[in-house]
Amino acid sequence: MPNPTNALTGPIRCVKQGTGKPIPVHPPVVEVLPPTVRETFEAPPELLLIAERFDRGDFRNCVEPIETLFFARRNTLHQGLLQYVVALMQLRMGFVRTPRRLLRQALELWSPYPEWQEGIDLQALRTHAADLMDRLPAGLDKTTSEEVAGWWIDPPHLSDTSGS
Repeated sequence: MPNPTNALTGPIRCVKQGTGKPIPVHPPVVEVLPPTVRETFEAPPELLLIAERFDRGDFRNCVEPIETLFFARRNTLHQGLLQYVVALMQLRMGFVRTPRRLLRQALELWSPYPEWQEGIDLQALRTHAADLMDRLPAGLDKTTSEEVAGWWIDPPHLSDTSGS
């Protein structure tokens, strides 16, 4: 049988799954964590690193330690935190449409959690995300960083929220 072709671009290339790259039968389940017991919670080193970087506004360098926490337990708390941080990073670069979606998704992912979970004041982050979404101009995909500065709201400090 001949390879399929596209009239405009020519032969269609098929990407095959190579050996050693099994296709998962089911994607990993992402879970909602049980409520954290504040009195016995010990912050993992990654959370302290995230808080330090986040408080400096270094959102890009928060991604890797958040991913470490997420992939260790595949949960909606850290998935939402990752989306929130990426939204802030992209807003700083002038993107608007994707950060709006990411902020909305972060709020949805955090919705099952109480105000404080695993060392994070989620209520402060939820309030910030919602307030920032309200200020994002409708129908705008991208803008200048100067324009972003006009409606940017500084996020709460995670070091203020991560204490027990």
